Amino acid sequence: MKIMYLMAITALMYSQTWAGSMLNGDFLTCLEQQKRLSLSPPSPDRPVLSYVIKPKIIYPHNIQEFGNKGDVELGLLIDKMGHIERIKVLESIHPDLEQAAVQGILHAQFPPSNDTEARCAIQKVGFGIQKNIGSIGPNAVDPFKMPKASKKLPEHLQYDEPPVIKVAAPLVYPLNLLQKNQKGKAKIYVLIDPTGKVLKSEVLSASSPEFGLAAKASFQSWEFYPAKKDHENSWSVMTKEYDFNLFNRDSRLSASAIQILENIKKNKKDFSTLTELDYIPKPLYAPMPAKSKDGSKNYVQIEFYLDKDGLVQLPKLLSYDAEEQGWLALTAIKRWQFEVPKINGQPVIAKLVLPLQFQ
Repeated sequence: MKIMYLMAITALMYSQTWAGSMLNGDFLTCLEQQKRLSLSPPSPDRPVLSYVIKPKIIYPHNIQEFGNKGDVELGLLIDKMGHIERIKVLESIHPDLEQAAVQGILHAQFPPSNDTEARCAIQKVGFGIQKNIGSIGPNAVDPFKMPKASKKLPEHLQYDEPPVIKVAAPLVYPLNLLQKNQKGKAKIYVLIDPTGKVLKSEVLSASSPEFGLAAKASFQSWEFYPAKKDHENSWSVMTKEYDFNLFNRDSRLSASAIQILENIKKNKKDFSTLTELDYIPKPLYAPMPAKSKDGSKNYVQIEFYLDKDGLVQLPKLLSYDAEEQGWLALTAIKRWQFEVPKINGQPVIAKLVLPLQFQ
């Protein structure tokens, strides 16, 4: 899928095409080779990833509070000067862990290379319960547990081993409902094919249509390793109930988002526009949205707040050609990370608009 995005306010515009260049194809091929090497026996000839500037990984408070652990595996494209040019999340058990790992690794620097071209590498970041400095608690648990197959399902869906989460996508709390302090639930099911791809997703129940759309887009955006039946990859069906409230681990807001929301409710104009910034913030990590079922060329326009760490907060749809693709785009944009927006060299919170054209 090829996507053109334009970040535009008035006459200013920033454009970039992703997922369609030869460089991206070479990057993915390189990561596949690195993955195979990582699974082979250790060799003294294999280069070890070293740092000039080590990443500072901060354990997400939200995840630590709920006693969760997990690993994030990152694919890195490193230029010849040792700077990170691109990141692809290969595995992530929870979006908060993904955000922390990506945010930390973006500030890392590697030794310069003698190669004339960029190089790729795979880096695993582990998160455990920090009881004290240098100590990992033994009682941490995975954020999500995959269930056994229901005996009520057709035989071909009764797997022996459940699918394994490859990448868990975030949940977007609909901003209009959030502003009204409206809570709710939605239950979603997905059909996963023998390659691990989500082939179909449907809303089983929802207390509000927007909660259903948000939850469906989230679960549809997950990536899996396939279930197993008789030692072969198999079909599977998963159901998940989403709770929308500010105390739930997966729908609660960050401190930055809470402050922005309070300013919105008080009608404060504490947000900068693109024309006021020192420069147009460049996206440093921009995973592409899952594709909707219709697969047509769709236009989506999203508004969001970029906080002082370059993280996307409170995204909402302004317009769209297809509602499903709009919510899938909204889910992906919540994962994006940018250069920090600044005015006169000082970090600010910016309110931006991002049009996306799906081709």
